[in-house]
Amino acid sequence: MLDFNFYITTPRLAITYFNPTKESHIAFTMELYKDYTSVDENGAVKKIMPDHAAAIKLMEDRAAQIESTGYGRYLVSVLPPSDFSEDIAHRVRNATPVGLVGLNLRGPDTPPLPDIGFSLLPSARGKGYATEAVEGLTGWYASEKGVTELLGYCDEDNEASIKVLRRAGFELLGERDIAPLKNNGGVKHDQPEILLVWTRGLKKDPKEYGL
Repeated sequence: MLDFNFYITTPRLAITYFNPTKESHIAFTMELYKDYTSVDENGAVKKIMPDHAAAIKLMEDRAAQIESTGYGRYLVSVLPPSDFSEDIAHRVRNATPVGLVGLNLRGPDTPPLPDIGFSLLPSARGKGYATEAVEGLTGWYASEKGVTELLGYCDEDNEASIKVLRRAGFELLGERDIAPLKNNGGVKHDQPEILLVWTRGLKKDPKEYGL
């Protein structure tokens, strides 16, 4: 079982597990996903995060994924200012959730390396938090788990993600068809889905990873 007291800190942020028993984490998850939609098998658009119970289920699934695979999504929160009388654990408990960051291993039809992902509330964007969170999480995986070979994916017009990946030391490999990452609501696409692929720390030729 995950230790929900776990945390990683950076100068401004705390990176923790999503805790499905913590009301502030539930409320934040609903806020982050309130405008996200998916497409079902009939082509109908539906909300991904409709209610309180669905938020809890998502976080439970997220915790189970980290337990079983060692990879998943983590909560990103802004630490309160330090007054030098509080220890770091107290500051982490009182941090304000602003987004998520994660490393994920995908299915058998995708390259066998973890890829970085991140998402922030609109109010938290443009402050460098995404880059800081990416560097904090990937640094922890490198030092604690020896994971240094990483990928990143984004659409060619996603300028914000491109800037974050570059700042975090990822290099653009080029465009690739990574269709399994673009399936909405379980709907399979017959047409190629082209994404920009970014790499960091690869020890072999990208072709050996199916890229």
